[in-house]
Amino acid sequence: MEQAQTDLQVLQALGRAEIYPHPVESIEHLQTHISHIFLTGPMAYKLKKPVDLGFLDFRTLEERKRFCLEELRLNRRLAPEIYLQVLAMVRREGGLALAPWDEPGGEVLEYLVQMVQMDQERMMDRLLERGEVTPEQVRDLARLLARFYASEPGGPQVSFAGRPSQVRLNVEENFRQTEDYQGICVSPQRWRAVRDYSLGFLREHRELFKQRVAQGRVVDGHGDLHSGNINLPLGGPPIVFDCIEFNQRFRWQDAACDLAFLAMDLDHHGRRDLREVLVSEYITAGGDRDLLRVLDFYMCYRAVVRAKVYGFMHEDPGLEFGERFRDLERARSYFRQAAGYAGGEPPYFLVCMMGLMGTGKSYLAKLLAQATGWPRLSSDVVRKQRAGMPPGQASREAWGQGLYSPTATADTYEALLRRAGSRLEMGDSVIVDASFREQAWRERFVELAAREGATPLLVEVYASPQVVAERLARREAAKNSASDGRRELVAAQAASWQEVGPPAAKHLLRVDGGAEAEAKMAMLIARLDDLGYIPENHIED
Repeated sequence: MEQAQTDLQVLQALGRAEIYPHPVESIEHLQTHISHIFLTGPMAYKLKKPVDLGFLDFRTLEERKRFCLEELRLNRRLAPEIYLQVLAMVRREGGLALAPWDEPGGEVLEYLVQMVQMDQERMMDRLLERGEVTPEQVRDLARLLARFYASEPGGPQVSFAGRPSQVRLNVEENFRQTEDYQGICVSPQRWRAVRDYSLGFLREHRELFKQRVAQGRVVDGHGDLHSGNINLPLGGPPIVFDCIEFNQRFRWQDAACDLAFLAMDLDHHGRRDLREVLVSEYITAGGDRDLLRVLDFYMCYRAVVRAKVYGFMHEDPGLEFGERFRDLERARSYFRQAAGYAGGEPPYFLVCMMGLMGTGKSYLAKLLAQATGWPRLSSDVVRKQRAGMPPGQASREAWGQGLYSPTATADTYEALLRRAGSRLEMGDSVIVDASFREQAWRERFVELAAREGATPLLVEVYASPQVVAERLARREAAKNSASDGRRELVAAQAASWQEVGPPAAKHLLRVDGGAEAEAKMAMLIARLDDLGYIPENHIED
């Protein structure tokens, strides 16, 4: 409690202009999973959160001081004009004040790194988002990095970090620390595919890793080389900042591992063309002819690191809910990128069970969910959830009215899209159980599958009028269904049914809902098998 009060006092003080030894234009408070950053206009101030994440431990004030000094020393290698000094936040009679770390003149509450504030609009990640990074800037960056790695040769300790056993230690740590993210940030199938590729590559290429150690490719590098840590000033050379100071194991790595972070980041921004420029120029400037043999492996590793970091941030209760939700989406996207470098993953599916009321589509959706373990999203349940009603509460409204009005129906399908998208982002399969009577909604779900890398399957379930009437009569008598389908509504729904046309038709399977359950399921599983379905219990762990 005492530490929390001190932290709050320090943060509040840094939010006031009078604490700073220079004019302040404005104060912007940013956070990462391990740091607070205060931007004041001319200067930026960074202090470390008192956290222990396993790979770093900032819990004690003494450790935070030590790592502030390390941050200053290490970052002056690439950005000496940016990293100025370490300061102490001290308590004096007149209140809190900033002072030199080695002559504080009061009780030290915290340590900070003082930096020149760079133009935030010239950060490389922002420039990438605006499409304003040029190939020549990337070539300049590649040449800068080649010179940097050549100037930071690894001694015996550094070289040791490039040995296959040490690389494996880092890779295994990634998967140990993300194992609990399965079902939250990543599907178990995707997680295993990336893990198996990574460990398999290490087993199969031990001699290659040893060869790179012997060639002096292991260096005391940056460790966190992504576009958010690069500034591209107008008319000046690139500025690379914020290297890892808290764990030398992340910094003492093959230069290819450092470069792979930026290469992966360029891919993530949709700029594979710039990634190719970076790699080509680096090979020319650095003479690393074997780089391409390890690049995909290291880009996969770096994508998992990025996913892990965003997973940590998603769990940080100090961040706003909206930001934590965006961090969850980012973690999922990086896991998907890692799977791409790993050569793929078991296919995952978006199955849309569609058809008129009483045809048996919901029954077949339940059977498929039981057989595969995939979640089933029911429009009947979601519709009533959106209206604040229990799923079993009946609605006797006329066709197209109230709960089933066009507005309520559109809201239901939008909610189904979001929920299905959340599962597909992770690489999970999902079943959506709804009538899908309109072609526009079928196309929206097919587009969602394409966007998330899933295989779509539209299953239209039909049945004879006699079968439909009998089923609806039994359902009405039971009075315990989430569905409000009734015999008097069948004609209106059938009249509004739109035939499945292109492009959705190429993903269509039509199933007779009046057939025996075993026959329907056999037909459905056979189509999934044709599309590459691998049962969960057949995936090797």
